[in-house]
Formats: sequence, structure tokens, C-alpha cells
Amino acid sequence: MTKLSPAELSYLRDSLASHPPIRPDARSPTQYLPLEASVGFLPAANGSARVRASDGGECIVGVKTTVVRPSEVDDLISIGIDIEGARDDDAIVLSLTSIVTELLGSSVVPQLRKRLRLTTRFAYKLHIDATVLAHNGNPLSIVTLAVYLALKTTKLPLLLSSTDDAKAEEVPVFHDDWDQAVALCEGFNPPIALLMAVVGDTVLLDPSKDEAVVADMGIYTGYANGAVTGPIRTIDLGSLANLSTREPGIRPSALTTVYKVAAEAGDEVIQSLDAIAAAEEDQDENMVKMF
Repeated sequence: MTKLSPAELSYLRDSLASHPPIRPDARSPTQYLPLEASVGFLPAANGSARVRASDGGECIVGVKTTVVRPSEVDDLISIGIDIEGARDDDAIVLSLTSIVTELLGSSVVPQLRKRLRLTTRFAYKLHIDATVLAHNGNPLSIVTLAVYLALKTTKLPLLLSSTDDAKAEEVPVFHDDWDQAVALCEGFNPPIALLMAVVGDTVLLDPSKDEAVVADMGIYTGYANGAVTGPIRTIDLGSLANLSTREPGIRPSALTTVYKVAAEAGDEVIQSLDAIAAAEEDQDENMVKMF
């Protein structure tokens, strides 16, 4: 719960709704909170990442793979999210799990599931485990950024046996030299979710806790491979705005602005994340300031 008085909340809302908007931390509408990230620090994982935000939020993600028969599993991607202080059946945990699962759906990044296929009988199964150690508001942003980095640095052992089941061994055979491993996301990028708050006609990327409190609504959208992708949906930010005065659904004008903000910010975010992922080859763990 915010510690701001009603007068302070009113002043904050008026500042955010002004043109141009005035944010308490002097950020532009399309700017993230200062973040830093590291990758490649979990030795037992195929890929890992840690993202920390200046407001105290922190998320760790580890990715592991197993070889399965696709016919025996429901999906080739398993998402697990834990939030410090929250139960597994809490709404925020279920919501984040659902969002990340949908973001990594086959319709958004079909290349990901294609890369997991070994033969018609065997495939990799991705186990993505995210732990939110601390958060100051909705942790969607840091979770999806950490998942992106973990997937970008995930490596798979080189397949030595044939991809033709008629010629393959009983089970796939892999190279035992990890230096020969191949990148999971070579040639494509996994998606991220861009979280925004709508205050009047203003759309703010990565809202702080106090900004979320005075927002009319929260919206998130996917961004992958240089384009805004689905879903584009509202999300609860814990706003104190009177529910009876809110407009139902998303206003067309706000939706247009959301798309513009996402398109403008998405490329910059991806470039910063890719720079961190590329630096993973130089040393085992890197703590890099992103924004």
C-alpha cells in the first residue's frame, strides 16, 4: 500500500496526466526503471539470468532441459514461477504464470518449439523456473526480462545421432563436450512483455508502485523479433482509482498510444538485453547496467 497522502496522490496523478507527463523520477514515458542484469551464474542450468531493478525488485530464472517423447507430455515448455511471500495459488502467481506461458506460445514464437524437436519421436522439454526474490509492485517486467535473458543464453548439447528415426539410435546421442553446445535461440528472439500504466491520455512504460496506484488501468503487450505482438490485455496494478469511474475496456486512443510506446521502447530494450547475453561468452557472470 502506498504511503502517499490523498493530496500527494492527487498531485501525482495530475503530474502524470499533464502534457508532457512529469514522472517523479524524471523518466520519459518510454523509459524503464534503472536495471542491471547478470547471466550464466547457475552452473547446473542450461541457461540462467538475474535482473535487479532500482526499486528493489529482483528475479532469478533458470532453464533446464530434459529429453522426452512429445507424445507423452502436454507441452514442451514448462513454466514455474515462485514469488517470495506468495502462495503457489495466489492470484499474482497464477496470473504471471499464465502470461509467460501465453507469451511463449507456439503462435508467437513457432521457432522455439521447432528448435526443441530432435526427431519425430524425441524432443527437448524446457523447464523454466523463475523466482521473484523481491518486488515493489507488479513484477511482470523483471520476470519477462529475466526469462528472455535466460533463454538467450540457454545452450543445448550437440546432437550426434541422426534426426531420422529410421536411422537413429534407440535414444538420441549427444556430444559430451559442452564447448560444442548450440544456442537455443539462434536466429530468433524470445518475446518479452511490456507493462504500461494508463493515466488519463498518458501511457507510461514500466510504472513505479506509486504511478500504478493512481493509474486508470494497467496494460501489457508482447514484443518479439522487432514487432509488437499479442496479447494486448489489461492487468491489475493495484490502483486506488474509483472502479465506478473507470471506463470499461481499453479506449481506442489509449490502445493506439500503447502500441506506439511499445514499438518505440521494444527495440531499445531488446538491444540492451542482447548486449548482456552476448557478453556471457567473455566471462562466467556479468553484472551489467541496462538502462
